[in-house]
Parts: sequence; structure tokens; C-alpha cells
Amino acid sequence: MKKFTKIYVLPLFIGILCLLANSCKEENNSAEITVTDKAFYEQIGYTIIKCYTDTYNQNLAGKPTGTQNITTTGPMGGTVIITGSSTYDSTHSITTTDLTFTLTNVVANYSATSSTGNTTCTTQLTLTGVATYKGSFSSTYTSISHQSQNLHVVGSVTYAGVTRNIDQTGQVNINRASTVTANIFGNDVSW
Repeated sequence: MKKFTKIYVLPLFIGILCLLANSCKEENNSAEITVTDKAFYEQIGYTIIKCYTDTYNQNLAGKPTGTQNITTTGPMGGTVIITGSSTYDSTHSITTTDLTFTLTNVVANYSATSSTGNTTCTTQLTLTGVATYKGSFSSTYTSISHQSQNLHVVGSVTYAGVTRNIDQTGQVNINRASTVTANIFGNDVSW
């Protein structure tokens, strides 16, 4: 009887080990992870705003106001021609801009991080076209619009190892106040 039990116990033991080993494997569910339209266009909007704000801050913040005509390098590469005007109301500490940015292969990157400090989403774009930087702002107030009739955006948004690409030209309208509303190539997002 002992011999009979050993014959059946060994295959049963091996079967249980195989079952445990296979059930503990982490399955790659990356096919189930997607970059939704909402997240995709929000990240593109964030990145465009960051690029325009960095361009403004690096070239005009703290400098004389008035008529502007500057050719410069974009924050991370490419060329930006800034034309138009800016004013500063010292009584109310408000800056007002009526600027046009002509962008040629301007590189823009943005990484969103979680509260634990881990990168959750990375956006890398190259922008070419003409856009406005128009409105008023102060340390406590923002009302700025960025309008472009024909902005070319090439790049990608990566989330959890999944990448969604963009290579599109068209209308991009972003309005920044206490909230941001954006229409990027016909896709409405806000935050």
C-alpha cells in the first residue's frame, strides 16, 4: 500500500507546485492599459502651456515692457520669434500681454508625478506654428488665452509603459483662468 500512495502523491505534489508557480506569475496586462482621450489631450494641453509659460518667463519676465521683437531658442530647443507688446500696471501689479509666438521645432516636455513622487505620465512634444499669448496675470490672478489656427504637434504621451503618439496639425485653443479649458484638434478637456 505504501508503494501505491507514493506513486500518486508525487504527481499530485508536482501538480500542486505547478499550479502555485503559475498562479503567482504577474501577467502583463499592458494591452488593457490605455491612454484615454481625456488624459492624452490634458497632458498635451499641460505641456503646451508649460512651453509657452517657460518661453515667456525666460525671455520677458522681469524685462522692460513695450513692443517686443525677439528671436530666441525655445526652452528645450527649437526657435521662437516673439512679437507684440506687453505692459505692467504697477498700481495693481498686473502684467498684460498681446504677444504672438512663432514656433519652429520647439521641444516641450512635461512629467506628471504622483503624491509618492513616482512619474506617472511623461509627455514629449515638438511644436511648429503660430500661437498667441494674450491676456492679463498677476501673482493671484490669471486670464490668458493661447490660440492657434494651425499648430503642428508631434510627439507622445506615455503612461504606465503604454505610449500614444500624435502627429497632427490644426486648431488649438487654451484658456487659462482659475480653471483651464482647452480645445485641442476638436477634443475638449478642462482641469
